Amino acid sequence: MRRVAIGAVVRTLGGPATYAIELVRALAERRTPGVEYVVLTDGPEAFDGIPVAVEHLRLRTPWAQPLWDHARVPRTLRRVGADLYHGTKNAVPVRCPCPSVVTIHDLAVYHHPETFALAQRWHLRVETPHAVRVARVVLTVSEHSASDLRVRFPRVAGKVQVAPNGVSPRFRPVNDAAALGAFRARHGLGDGPLIAYLGTLQPRKNVELLAAAFMRAAPALPGAELVLAGRIRPGYRPDLPRERVRLIGPLADAELPLFYGSAAALVNPSLYEGFGLTLVEAMACGCPVIALRRSAVPEVTGDAALLIDEPTEAALAQALVAVVGTPATAAAHRALGLLRATEFSWERAAAAVEAVYLRALDPVP
Repeated sequence: MRRVAIGAVVRTLGGPATYAIELVRALAERRTPGVEYVVLTDGPEAFDGIPVAVEHLRLRTPWAQPLWDHARVPRTLRRVGADLYHGTKNAVPVRCPCPSVVTIHDLAVYHHPETFALAQRWHLRVETPHAVRVARVVLTVSEHSASDLRVRFPRVAGKVQVAPNGVSPRFRPVNDAAALGAFRARHGLGDGPLIAYLGTLQPRKNVELLAAAFMRAAPALPGAELVLAGRIRPGYRPDLPRERVRLIGPLADAELPLFYGSAAALVNPSLYEGFGLTLVEAMACGCPVIALRRSAVPEVTGDAALLIDEPTEAALAQALVAVVGTPATAAAHRALGLLRATEFSWERAAAAVEAVYLRALDPVP
């Protein structure tokens, strides 16, 4: 029996947390003979009901992340007798007692360092070079991110492999009008079209540009509201209009399909995405997507989303009116998005990642 330990920091909301949880779930469902999984996590409750061993490694504050990665993880790896460690969020212990694999979701910290808090920027710029150097395989989630890694770290280019993210089956169109109405009521939303953003609010995500574009398009979209869901990055205070712009904070997992199902469009004007999980989730729920033609976004959305070439207020406002204000256009993107989303699954991602584990456990000389 080969024991693979998976490091999963999940109490900080975002793509890496979703990745870790859904990947573990899909790996456990494979029930591969001769392989067992143990999860090292700050949030054991996220893995309730998944048939894997779970080790609770407390992480009281994000400032303690280096201690978690470089002291608590290797100590636990020794105790559980791990044969391989997978760091799912850019880090591998300095003194890792077993071979390792690491997932680098993106290199946004190199492309847009000014959009990160100082501590986070320092952490990623220290951890990433070490992790890609010592890991037997460097996993990433898109061809765009793979290309970035090979350019930034040419000495490890041969170790980089792509395993695209998936989308959970729970993301599907919601046809329950009562449930959708209750969601709106819970969050104090009106009956008009909802233009949605979901993700961490930080400068790179361009939420202030989105708000300005929405106000510019608002006269053509009577009754519409801009709804921003997600946590605000510590230290960042977006300057947003108060009229018709709503901040509703992080959402529970069970509410995400309702959020997408209530939205007339999901808009992600981010300058840089290593993948863009919310884009695929929205498409799977039948929600039209508007985004920038940047980084991994075209690779993920294909022709299903309305992509704009430049991050300008005028271009984004025009896109909002084109989708939200034109039922035929919205319907076309909805149909294309539903089809595109079927190309992504966590089962497929888990199969690719598990194949990497097996090669890392028994490397060819």
